[in-house]
Amino acid sequence: MAIIFNNKKKKAKVQRDHSYAGFWLDRGAADVSYGGRSQASSVVKAIKLRNYQKAIGNFVKILSQKDVPVYFKGTESYTDFNHVVIAGNINEKNFDVTAGLALHEASHLKHTQKNVLTDFVNNYEGEYRREIKDMLNWIEDRRIDTIVFKNCPGYKAYYHKMYDHYFRNKDIAKMLKSPKYSTPTMENFFAHIISMMSPAFDSRRIKGLAEVTKLIDVNNISRLQDTTAALALAEEVIAKINEIIEEEATPETESESPDNGGEEDQEVQEVQDSQSPQSSDEDQEEEEGDEVENGSGEEGDEEGEGPEMRDLTPSEENKVRQALEESKKQVAGSTEKKRLANTISKKIVMLQDTELDYTAVGEGRGTTDCLIYRLDKEVSKMASITKANDCLTEYRSSDRLSSARTQEEIDAQAQLRSYEGPAGLNRLGYGQGGRVNETQVNEGLQLGAMLGRKLLTRRESRSLETSRLRSGRIDNKRLAHAGYGIENIFSQIHIEKYKKANIHLTIDASGSMGGERWNNSIKMAAAIGKAVSMIDGLELQVSMRETTHSDNPVVSIVYDSRANRLNHLTNLLNIYDCNSMTPEGLCLEAMLKKNILIPSSEDCDSYLINICDGAPGCGSYGGHSARLHTRKQVKRLNNELGIKHIGFFFGDPTRHGFNQFKEMYGSKESKALPDASNATAIATHMNKELMNK
Repeated sequence: MAIIFNNKKKKAKVQRDHSYAGFWLDRGAADVSYGGRSQASSVVKAIKLRNYQKAIGNFVKILSQKDVPVYFKGTESYTDFNHVVIAGNINEKNFDVTAGLALHEASHLKHTQKNVLTDFVNNYEGEYRREIKDMLNWIEDRRIDTIVFKNCPGYKAYYHKMYDHYFRNKDIAKMLKSPKYSTPTMENFFAHIISMMSPAFDSRRIKGLAEVTKLIDVNNISRLQDTTAALALAEEVIAKINEIIEEEATPETESESPDNGGEEDQEVQEVQDSQSPQSSDEDQEEEEGDEVENGSGEEGDEEGEGPEMRDLTPSEENKVRQALEESKKQVAGSTEKKRLANTISKKIVMLQDTELDYTAVGEGRGTTDCLIYRLDKEVSKMASITKANDCLTEYRSSDRLSSARTQEEIDAQAQLRSYEGPAGLNRLGYGQGGRVNETQVNEGLQLGAMLGRKLLTRRESRSLETSRLRSGRIDNKRLAHAGYGIENIFSQIHIEKYKKANIHLTIDASGSMGGERWNNSIKMAAAIGKAVSMIDGLELQVSMRETTHSDNPVVSIVYDSRANRLNHLTNLLNIYDCNSMTPEGLCLEAMLKKNILIPSSEDCDSYLINICDGAPGCGSYGGHSARLHTRKQVKRLNNELGIKHIGFFFGDPTRHGFNQFKEMYGSKESKALPDASNATAIATHMNKELMNK
């Protein structure tokens, strides 16, 4: 007779092949491999890890009820009761496992008595110190996991993913069935005990394991009220295991012979009876999730059958050792994973307080990751950087170039060097002569003042009186007609007002936009910004479309009038540079996906003004397919969001490029500006659109 775990108890329905990260992260956020078919930059990878870090940090905060930082660091996953540390690269396969690890470590912060662990490590002088500590770790893990299962059942799936990875895998199952691990040694006892959750676990495989199983009683682990009780149980378990090992090492006497006994069979039968659930199915359902479950729901060996055992091949033995070592490290709180590259680690640190996001865009071979940089949300940082740049600009233009620098100048230089611009894009003109666009910005502000005065009529209302009506207010001029039976003596006044309006100005920041085209783009952005600031009921967002050095598309939101002062826009326009490829539709798709564009509504008209000088092209994205993709996104603007689109082509309309431009943005909506200097034409057209009811 022998004891096995009863695995017939109902289990929570956890889909083993399902990624639960999708509940709280965007699709693909867990995949930190290089996106699409293009060679994504390390920045994209860092963003994904940063997003993961933030999301898991929120989980940890909720579970621990503390504002606990979550870090990627080194090669271990653990908690020091002040932080939760997650190691290694995260990918789609291990994402949920890592989430389970982080949640598990966070639960220690709330439910484990740190002083009990510290006192034991520092003051315990008895035998088997290491063994007791390892057993305490495992028992305490099961105790706090049970608490989480009961109080936060929504996290249970992530724990099961962690269990599947460390304790329920096929290599652990092979270990449990191997004769090599069935001899009564301390190491083998521990290996079987920490693998209790495996459906392959069978307490008959080591003599005396049934007694230890009864003593632990993991199905009733919630009886342990605190870490002190867990420590007491760990000491008792190690003592019991040592007792069994010593008994096995003692030669059998005649009285202990199986031929004269039956006592052992009776004892094991009592153990089995105590482990078998006596409750009804309803009771089992109520208990579901309150205790750490043993096995995966599959049945173990039938009672009375001997345990299935077989020797391992050398290859299997190697895998078993690796799997067992990994599960032991998980119990010890030091799970090893691949160390992050220094470049990625540095970028994660850089991105901690950076408003940088991403989304997958494109189709077919053009599929890639688009970065979204919210410069409009980094007001304090941009102000500081601009101030530092101004300091150096003054220094460069002075006669002090050969003299010793002031401390202010040294500090400014250090600040600029530490700032890599939008994820290392280097599109801001730091170190390139300072305020490179200052003249254009000032001219744009003057033009904007004129435009603002022209658009003031949008705030006005006009009335239209209609007479000769059968209802309404009596028209005194027609009152005399009432005596002749004429009924249409009433009039009504209709008051017309303009809706609120929103403009999104998006500018092509590719290298071909340099020179006069870029000067006029900057001028127009400043002009529209100034005009909008003068008009109630009119808002403006400004974005730049560009690429990284590895040709990933980027949308930089540089201004939002709803949150930023006008000087935020002008400071950035002063130093913004153009030097990249032309991602066009990829950027439009990213803005649509991330809900950056404001839709039209009953209360608001929405417009998108696009400035560009050519056809799309970046990486593998280009040609006819890219133009069709861009056209698709432009149609979505109107069909899905009701946004009116105005496209301005900065270039020679006789060139083939203008035909391609119209193919993307529509013939009626496309306007060509041959010399890219006719800012007045843009202003006039915008005025016409805004005043058109």
